[in-house]
Order: sequence, then structure tokens, then C-alpha cells
Amino acid sequence: MSTAGISFGGLASGLDSKAIINALVAVERRPIAQLETKKTSLNRQKSLYSDLGGLLEKLNTASRALKTTTEFLKMKGTSDDPNVLTVSATSAAAPGAHTVRVLQLATAQINASTGSASATTSNGSWGEFTLTVGSTQVPITPTSTSLEGIASAINTAATDQSLGVRAEVVDTGGTGNSRYQLVMRSLATGLANGFTIGDVDGDPAFASVMNGLAGNRVAQALDARVQVNGVLVTRPTNSVAGAIAGVTLDLKAIPNPNKDVIVTIAADASETAKKVQDFVDAYNKVVDFAVEQNTLGSDGKAKNPLFGDTTLRSLRSALRSVVGGEVTTTGNQAYQMLAQIGVRADTQGRLTLTQSKFEEALTADQQAVARIFTDSTNGLGKRLETTVKQYTDSVDGLLKTRRDGFDRLVSQTQSRIDQGEKRLALYQKQLETKYSNLETLMTRLQSQGSSVGNIRSR
Repeated sequence: MSTAGISFGGLASGLDSKAIINALVAVERRPIAQLETKKTSLNRQKSLYSDLGGLLEKLNTASRALKTTTEFLKMKGTSDDPNVLTVSATSAAAPGAHTVRVLQLATAQINASTGSASATTSNGSWGEFTLTVGSTQVPITPTSTSLEGIASAINTAATDQSLGVRAEVVDTGGTGNSRYQLVMRSLATGLANGFTIGDVDGDPAFASVMNGLAGNRVAQALDARVQVNGVLVTRPTNSVAGAIAGVTLDLKAIPNPNKDVIVTIAADASETAKKVQDFVDAYNKVVDFAVEQNTLGSDGKAKNPLFGDTTLRSLRSALRSVVGGEVTTTGNQAYQMLAQIGVRADTQGRLTLTQSKFEEALTADQQAVARIFTDSTNGLGKRLETTVKQYTDSVDGLLKTRRDGFDRLVSQTQSRIDQGEKRLALYQKQLETKYSNLETLMTRLQSQGSSVGNIRSR
């Protein structure tokens, strides 16, 4: 009978064959363990490159927000009388002062019928009328001539035809015939959103309600009218955009007596500084990553997988070159480097923004400061985007090349591990067979010895 693969655990020889086999196999496993350690390290390095790619994408996003003048410069508008109008400005606005006089506010039309003692009692047996909003005419025949029935018919037609009006029955709290009123209103301000009620026909009670509603305008539909730097401007709403480039005026009231309101547009240094700070923070996270990977442990040995990595070193050098270099542009020579506008680097390459100095430079010459970031040829936004793309490009970026390289090395290492495991399994089986055969041989010898002893004793 074959004894291959069977261990007798030293029953005959007195040897602990399992322990011996395990020890021998453990010795032979050391190269495999080293390969597994190498594989773990390779996967960790690949993961770190993915982390670095994410940090670079965030840096790219932050730098793109500074790439153009309209993105870089945040503008703000102020009014010297916010009770009359308030101001908001986009990056397209230009610095300057403007005079604005509010002549008329935009309003929505509101009509109300005469009073009625009931909201649900019919006003005659039938009736019809035409509702006109803009160029749209809609004939309406309510199924009920009560105030609520008329309101429901108007609202159904308004919804179906997208008329932009609404009818409601209002309980005024009065008594007798003055308690309930049918109120109709435009949902938007402006002359074009006004409405008319005509062609009223029906029982006298119905006609009385509708003619009362048609003729009693509680509020007129009006456009806003303002003079901006002496030019008359009209708008259907009280939000006036386009009268000053990049600026929106929100009209609140007509002053009495009327007067000019001074609107001032200027760079919002604080908001612009926040965008620069976002860039500085994103940049520093990349630097911190590189610094951490190149830190020695307390034993003087590298403690991180990318210690001394050439790609990481070249990236750090490239970024330093961009942020530390001079942006050669036309204009104010006093503002052509980050250090001149309050952004300085320490010995590790981390950036620090001194907001007061940045705001001072921006106030002195906002266009020159903006060009450091936005110049289409040498601006930091353009140069950083170009540099980062060399590393993050999804087709041939350096990070992708490195990750692909790690994938190949991991695959090769895993193949060597698999081969080693096969050899080790075969080696263990050979050992088990040898020790099993040894136990079998020792058992036979012991049996023969016993037989010889028995013959001699006879």
C-alpha cells in the first residue's frame, strides 16, 4: 500500500515529523513572503499615486478658478441708500461710480370685485366672459356662478393656457354684502403681464360681479422705470440687469423727494483673496504629500513607500518653478510674482497668503495683480494647468504611466508567488512522503527486531 501523503507523527521513529516538515516548509516559504511584502508595497505605491492624482485634480480646479480675469476678480457693488436700491455685481463689472434715480417700481395688476354676502351662493344661473392676458384671449364659462366657482374657472384656464394669473375669494372679515370679494392678480410684475376682462354676458347678478371685477383695479400693471447715468431704462421687474454691465440693481422704493442714488462698483478684495487662499490650500496639500513621503523615521530609514520617488521629486520641482517664477506681462512691474502680492513659500515649498498685503496690492493695481494668474501665456493659471496635465492626463500622463507600471510589477510578482506556492506544495508533499516512508521503514525494522528476539529466546 502506498504511504505517500501520510504522516505517522513519529510513532515508530520518535521524531515529530509534522514539526520538522513545517519548519522546513517555513524556511522555503521565506522567498514567497518577501514577494508578498513586495506586492503589498507595490499596491500601496499605486494607491498613493491615485491619492496624488486626486490632490492634483483639486489643485487644477483651484487654479482654473483663477485662470481668467472674470473668474479671478470678484467685484462688489454698493448703494449709498440701500432703502431705495441694492446692488450686486459679477466679475464682468468694471470699477466706477454711477448715478441712479428710481422713477417707478414694477408692480403686478390686482383687480377686486365688489362685496358679496356669500362665497358659494350662485350669482344667477349662467354667465360667460373673455380673459385676455397679453395677446392670449380665453373664453371662460364657469360651471358655477358663485365667487368660488368663478375663481376655479379662471384658475383652471390660467393653468391650461399658462396665463400667469390667479383668482381667489377673500374673506374681508366684513359683514353683509361686503364680506367676500373675488380678487384676481397677475403672478408677475410688468405691463406685459397685465390682464383684462371683457365680453361679459349672463344673468344680471353674474354680470354685476364680473363687471365689478373688470373695472376695479386695485393695482396697475407697471414696468420699473429708472434713470441710469441720465439714460431712461425700463424693465418688467424690479431687478434691473444690463443697465450697467455686470451689475444688477434691485429696486426697493421711490424716495420722497426723489434723488439720485450713487452706485459704486469696486473689486471685492476679500472675496478674491478667498479664491487665492483656496488655491494656496490646494497647492499646500500636494506639497505636504510630497514632504510626508520623503520623511525619515526615527531610525534614519525611509518610512513611506514613495521615499526618493523620482516622479514625485520632478513634480515638486516643476510646481516650485511655476509658483516661484516671474510672470512677464505688460503693465506694472511691481506686481509680477506671487511674493510681491503677499504669497510666499517656506523652505519646504508651502505657500502662505498674507491677506492684508494681497488686498493692498489688489487695491493699488487690480489688473496687474490679476495678470499674475490670468495672463493667457505666462499666467499661473495657464502654467499650472499645463504642468498638472502632464501628470494627470488620462491617456499618457506620468501618474497613469506609473500606475500602469505598478500594475505590471504586481502581476509579475503575483505570478512568481503562484509559481513559488506550487513548488512549495510539491516540496511539502515530497517531505511528507519521505517521512511517511521513514516511519513505515522504522515500523518494519522494529517488527523484524522483535521477531529475531522472540526466536533467540526460545
